[in-house]
Amino acid sequence: MLPPADDGVFEMNFINKLLAVSTTAILFSVAGAQEVPVELPAGFTIAKVAGNDLVPDASAMTVGPNGSPIVSGPGYVRRLLDNDKDGVFDSFETLAETKGIAQGIWFDGDQMWLTVDGALKRSVSREEDKPFRFENVVEMTTDQEHGSHAIRKGRDGWWYVICGNATEIRKQYHLLPDSPVDEPRAGFVMRFPPDVKTGENFAGEIFCHGFRNAYDFDFDSDGNLFVYDSDGERDISLPWYRPTRIFKMKAGDDAGWVSAGWKRPGSYFDMPELVGELGRGSPTGVAVCDSKPFGELYDGAAFVGDWTFGRIGVAIRGGDVEIFAKSIGSFGFAVTDLEFAPNGDLYVTTGGRGTVGSLYRISAKAGRKDDDSRLKEVKRKRSEIDNVKAMAGVETGVHEFDFDSFAVDIRSAIGTEDGKAVRHLQLQLGGCEGDRMFAGHQAKKPVELTEQQVQKITANLQILLDERPTRFETARLIGMLRLGDDSITNSLSKVASGEPDPVTRIHYLNCLALAGGKLAEANVALVAEAFLLVRREIEEQDLPVDRNWVPRMSQLANKLFRDMRIPEAIVKNQTFGMAADVWIFDSLPPVFYDAAVAKIAGKIEASPQNVTRQQLRCISVGPRYRDLLRSFSDRVALTDIIVKAIHTSPIDEDWELLLRGLKSFDLGVNKASLIGLRKLSKPVRGQSNKVIQNVFCLERGLGWSNPEVSVRDQIVLLFQHWADFESDYQLRQYDLTQEAIPKQKLAMERWWKVLDDRFDAGTGDLSSESRVKDLLKRIAKTDFSSGDSGRGKVAFEKFQCATCHDGGGKNSGPSLSGVASRFSREDIFSAIVDPNANVPDRYRAILVATEDGQVFQGSVVYESMAGIMLATGTGEVVRIDAANIEARRKTNKSLMPEGLLNEATDQEIADLWAWLKDL
Repeated sequence: MLPPADDGVFEMNFINKLLAVSTTAILFSVAGAQEVPVELPAGFTIAKVAGNDLVPDASAMTVGPNGSPIVSGPGYVRRLLDNDKDGVFDSFETLAETKGIAQGIWFDGDQMWLTVDGALKRSVSREEDKPFRFENVVEMTTDQEHGSHAIRKGRDGWWYVICGNATEIRKQYHLLPDSPVDEPRAGFVMRFPPDVKTGENFAGEIFCHGFRNAYDFDFDSDGNLFVYDSDGERDISLPWYRPTRIFKMKAGDDAGWVSAGWKRPGSYFDMPELVGELGRGSPTGVAVCDSKPFGELYDGAAFVGDWTFGRIGVAIRGGDVEIFAKSIGSFGFAVTDLEFAPNGDLYVTTGGRGTVGSLYRISAKAGRKDDDSRLKEVKRKRSEIDNVKAMAGVETGVHEFDFDSFAVDIRSAIGTEDGKAVRHLQLQLGGCEGDRMFAGHQAKKPVELTEQQVQKITANLQILLDERPTRFETARLIGMLRLGDDSITNSLSKVASGEPDPVTRIHYLNCLALAGGKLAEANVALVAEAFLLVRREIEEQDLPVDRNWVPRMSQLANKLFRDMRIPEAIVKNQTFGMAADVWIFDSLPPVFYDAAVAKIAGKIEASPQNVTRQQLRCISVGPRYRDLLRSFSDRVALTDIIVKAIHTSPIDEDWELLLRGLKSFDLGVNKASLIGLRKLSKPVRGQSNKVIQNVFCLERGLGWSNPEVSVRDQIVLLFQHWADFESDYQLRQYDLTQEAIPKQKLAMERWWKVLDDRFDAGTGDLSSESRVKDLLKRIAKTDFSSGDSGRGKVAFEKFQCATCHDGGGKNSGPSLSGVASRFSREDIFSAIVDPNANVPDRYRAILVATEDGQVFQGSVVYESMAGIMLATGTGEVVRIDAANIEARRKTNKSLMPEGLLNEATDQEIADLWAWLKDL
């Protein structure tokens, strides 16, 4: 199944305890004369049994009644055929032609079911050698990355469909009177009986819900339903982040995905059984093993596909989650679906994002045996788990809030170690809800307590807060209660400042921000220090952060900084101004800006070799630090920031810097460079040729949106100033119709010809199409064996890749961790050189023109009625007020610009690949 775009490509965060597969073998099984570099446990083999000619961009799969794999992709559903019986499929039979991609496929006898093209469909007839004809059973959200996905028939004879959290939940999905879930939310599993009616007469029920975006599910021999759910990758290193999780779901279960900012931990007693966690990734296929050849160890194990890291995980009953299969070297193994065949083989499809599709078969070798000692240990654990379940009582009862009972329950919770008592207290407040930063700390049913009631419970809450087993959830409870008590607030401040883990400290600071009460003067400095150290320690520990980190932490800052003593203490802190502190700058009250900028400038001057773009951005407002900014003009990676700062008052020494800004992938920087160049002395002939060539390449990449037109206008103004030549190109022609664009294009073409003739600039050989073709040819001949990862990191920054990828939480593009496990080297470099060939909607650029003449390009981080936050190509997040937006549109282009490697040497390309492989 095609993974979600916003799950993208991510940095890996392995589960804490990952059993090493006892004996592994790197298998290079040959099928169709092609090696398959995938690591498997000893005793298993893998073979490629179909290629892209049969299963292009394979997305979903099932196994038909005769054991043949049936695969879907863009526009097709095909049954694969092995005509010569050699184990490799050589042709296909078309079963369905679709507009989109069927994310769910299942056969019931001779009838086929699909989720595709806006509906759940089932076949009604078929002419010989023709595709099936279908009827719509019920309308559903399909062809979206968080829409409806897999369908299969349960052991109870009912049909089950799993849906992501963007699927519209219609009332008819839970019309049946005994629906286990009456008020479904987020992703869900719907089921309906075999004799279901269609269209408006359809009636189903919601079996379970609360998923983010689970793509697949499967049943074990006892009818238990296993689901592998997505993580919230944008929230990594925030306290509510949950990794990808494998659940065993019962009727009515809630998987805990409450909102974008609150995902319940698996430790809560009111959560479904958590089978295992697999860190970051993009969950795809799920297949529960009933294969005798795989052996008793894997009997009933849940196999899960991870598209991001090119691997297959397995949750063994009575064991931990292990990596069963993973790619090696530069081999792309982007798993999209899994399915066991009747003979016990495991079929695996790969594809996604328009990449090469394949089908693989994993088989157990004849005579393979389980490791006896390991099997014995797993059996023992299975027995223990079964005994615990048999003895466990149901502890989900929740009563309405009654203060006297609540106070008694607080006293009863003292001394408990499993956290259930504190969770019961939270549920008396309705549990947590809300969104964003404080969602997991706000009561669904808030209560107002009298001063006497607060005094009655504070001492016992203090005891619970002091007890380490209950501290974390007690702090949450205090935040939910909003007591406004000075003593408990100051206790929370000490807990937060003493917490060694930075992510856990964020949780305590959240609770502190909501608790109310006034901090003692001595504790103000403690809170400021604790807040200041969070990002520093995250970077020291090399913890990943993503694009939600800064916006969410800014929300926390805004709430804490209502006590003005805290930001004052932060700025006065002698260590403030380091690169890791810059994210705080935008949240400071304006009264502290000047002092903060001076501190940051001081840190830059003291350690210029460690300067960052973000530090320079902070000092770039106003003329005071322009000389300091210019001292870094030789650093290519800092060009964008410096150009924007100096372009209104350039000096002749800025010539090369402004010229370099024309090559930026940020329209605002291009525009600033053109304005700055127009203010300098006219160039001599040699310089003018260089300018014309650079400007020509820039203009060829511009479209005709208003922001792009405003940049093209600056090009015309520049050459009118330099060349004393008037063109019939019309300035300030915005909102152009399709009929008007050709006239403007023709005017530009005539002008380029005059400039080329006058200055002999040689622009005729600079078309982007020819450069793309030439670069791909050169990359194909590159000696990648000479690549060095250390030099590759330098190239990664030099070619501005780091601006958008792995950019410290301000990235407009996804993390690239695991990219070489998912895609082949050819796929990756083709995407870099020609990024607009296949652009997920999630990563299309947004162009915004403002009333004050600025142009921004990037991706939307957050949007409200007040305006938007845009992650731009310079790595910064800009806030644009709605009233200041003149025009905006989503382009057909990728956020990743063309031409990143135009000036790269062969060695730099080889080094870049070495770096990407190590991510």
